[in-house]
Amino acid sequence: MRDGESLVPATGFILRNSREMLVLEAERPVRQLNTSVWNGGFSSSRLVVNWQVPSGYMGEEPQEDLRRAMVERGLDPGEATGMMTAALVADVSVFREDLGDLWVVALVTAGTSNAMSAGGPAPPECFGGPGTINTIVLTGAALRDEAMAGAVITATEAKTMALMDLGIRDIYSGWQASGTSTDAVVVVSGSGGESLRYAGTATALGGLIGRTVRRAVTEAVGRYLKYKEDHPE
Repeated sequence: MRDGESLVPATGFILRNSREMLVLEAERPVRQLNTSVWNGGFSSSRLVVNWQVPSGYMGEEPQEDLRRAMVERGLDPGEATGMMTAALVADVSVFREDLGDLWVVALVTAGTSNAMSAGGPAPPECFGGPGTINTIVLTGAALRDEAMAGAVITATEAKTMALMDLGIRDIYSGWQASGTSTDAVVVVSGSGGESLRYAGTATALGGLIGRTVRRAVTEAVGRYLKYKEDHPE
């Protein structure tokens, strides 16, 4: 995705890449649940940003660094939730799936240089460079708080399934990787229809989340691996 603007496949949203910062912009504030560094937890925000930092980034004040990066690009940090990554945000993968009036869009950027296995052996105190899988789950359905939390679980399970499909291993133990040490998820809720309480894999919503996220992670990690193959260190 080149610098500039492109429509994300969801009415009322625009996705743009502004100087190594991916920005998902809504027409009006929307409910969000963010697990990452800026404006974490539940909020009503108009923007979701995913900022690409240098591969050697070891900032001691990531919140302040991200706030400054948003201001430099003319964005209001008070209107945003935010994530950080060393992955190429231009290589974002976007997938949408519909089921009747219900729809989900998954947006994923990925790097696996710091792949880890949840429950695996503890890494060394000084571990490798940043590698992050950042996931945005966007739906037009109105989600209750418990459904938004459930969506984080389902998206995480789908990410892990994609890593299993790709054979990604924990860089320290060699075990099957479940993610990286710095992954983040943002869930964006719509306001359409009756509010939903559940987003697990047995639900229609959870099925859409699982399939779109699994496909997006698979494609994004595939792009990352191809980039690493073409640009050996």
